[in-house]
Amino acid sequence: MNQILYVNTEKQKGGPLDIKVVLRIFAVVIIVFGMILIGKSAYAMFNKAEDVSTSIPSVEITQQGSKLKINVTHDKQIDKITYMWNNQSPETVLQGKGRNNIEELIDLPLGTNILNLKVIDINGKTTAYNKQYVLENGDVTAPEIEFEQDGSKVKIIARDETALDYMEYYWNEEDPTKVSATNLSPKQVEERVQILKGVNTLYIVAVDKAGNKTVKDQPYKGATKPTVNLTLDGTAVVMKISDAEGIQRLEYELNGTLYSTDPQNTGEPLYAANSDNSDTKTVLKEFEYKQELASGANKLVVRVYNISGLMTETTMEPTI
Repeated sequence: MNQILYVNTEKQKGGPLDIKVVLRIFAVVIIVFGMILIGKSAYAMFNKAEDVSTSIPSVEITQQGSKLKINVTHDKQIDKITYMWNNQSPETVLQGKGRNNIEELIDLPLGTNILNLKVIDINGKTTAYNKQYVLENGDVTAPEIEFEQDGSKVKIIARDETALDYMEYYWNEEDPTKVSATNLSPKQVEERVQILKGVNTLYIVAVDKAGNKTVKDQPYKGATKPTVNLTLDGTAVVMKISDAEGIQRLEYELNGTLYSTDPQNTGEPLYAANSDNSDTKTVLKEFEYKQELASGANKLVVRVYNISGLMTETTMEPTI
């Protein structure tokens, strides 16, 4: 009897993978993951190297008379700035304190000297700066600035013992006005400036030929002068007086005799009468006063002062 053999050619489903296949798949995954990590690290290192190599701090140094103004700006935090003269110790260290911008004034030695300056950022990158500066024996004194109030104006004076270059002045944050020294007055510049109404600050900058600079400011309270109007009323003169802020005193001289609302010069202003009999005092801003005149020729000089110290003088010579 012939034996019939049956061979099953269908693949089995759901059976376990061969161990070699599993190991091969795992090895491929590890290799791919490692290549990704290496690529990211290389990209980061390249970017960092490129950033470090191209990022350089900006160093600006200007000479101001006997001093140097150093301004360092960087897109990274500055660790410190060091400098010395002529590569000779001692070395001065200016701490960065995590700042991106540092401004310092340093003394400039007399004669010809080379500044050796280094800027070190938080990555340890060092940028060197070297330049020669000259300070001649002579003018190292900054100009002087004076203020003198002249009525509703202020007189500003800038002077230098050697040679003045120019003076600038401006109120508050306005654009400055520049006044240069001339050959006729090389050591001094003067200017009269109208005081603005209200409280304002006047700024003055004076620079001499050697580059020495002085900056000064002064607050001023602007006010207008009192108004005085004199008219004749029969044998008397009528004085009509007013001021926007308040009247401090009235004084007048009639035919050589002086009269004053404050003969003791106490400085007390004139107050308006209170209708409610309260203790509140209000400074008088306008009033009218009548003065009899003598027969014949008269000479009258009237002076009115307001509480800001401004004065108006008016003269009259009536004949009765």
